[in-house]
Amino acid sequence: MNITRFGICQVSIAPIRAEASDESEIVTQLLFGDYVEVKEQGQPWIKIYFPKDNYEGYMDFKQLFYISSEEYENDSNKKHQVVNNGVLSINGPLGIQQIIAGSSLPNLNGNQFGFAQQNFQLNEPLVALKDSFIETALRYLNTPYLWGGKGIFGIDCSGLIQVVAKIHGIDLPRDASQQVHIGTSIDFKDVQIGDIMYFINAKGTVHHVGIVTKTNEIIHASGHVRIDQFDEKGIFRADLKKYTHMFHSIKRL
Repeated sequence: MNITRFGICQVSIAPIRAEASDESEIVTQLLFGDYVEVKEQGQPWIKIYFPKDNYEGYMDFKQLFYISSEEYENDSNKKHQVVNNGVLSINGPLGIQQIIAGSSLPNLNGNQFGFAQQNFQLNEPLVALKDSFIETALRYLNTPYLWGGKGIFGIDCSGLIQVVAKIHGIDLPRDASQQVHIGTSIDFKDVQIGDIMYFINAKGTVHHVGIVTKTNEIIHASGHVRIDQFDEKGIFRADLKKYTHMFHSIKRL
């Protein structure tokens, strides 16, 4: 395998770790079709930079197809078709694969797409996006919380917002502390369904985010993706009988 300076994720979900060890924490994940820069070569660990998330970390070198600088420059910033619902079956050089919502399909043409001189075929039609922003978010209900996660089987609070936005053609940064700077600021009294609500920790740092689903309810990832009530103070967990996240601000995309 010829490792070049650029790669594209060839597996459904690839963990990016803080250190070159399976025991190291996951800082974010790549989904199928994500483009990265290779900073340090090695086997089995390579250090990569993922521009869309502005994260560096370590991953298994076998989880990428390697591409030329020309292909990277031409394709990495294009708006590719995104898998918008559940799991999609594809067939490629690895055989049959199941890829998940939020994955990219570079250079899709009909039921075929390709990258890195590899050809892929959809085993089922790609369903047109009919869901609203909220309906897409609700598909993640009860997904377990996973620090650094971005998939339907494990996701964190900002990963939920980022992936739902991606499915709807909106690029957002990876972390809540970065996402809070995107969009139009909204007064609490003017909050609407679909607005993004941010919360702070005891140090005053934005560390949590969710999507307003009703005038007093929010979907967010905390333990699992769930719906709770909120007011001007923050998120109130009825099951715990207490506020768990303190209100900071509201943004509209």
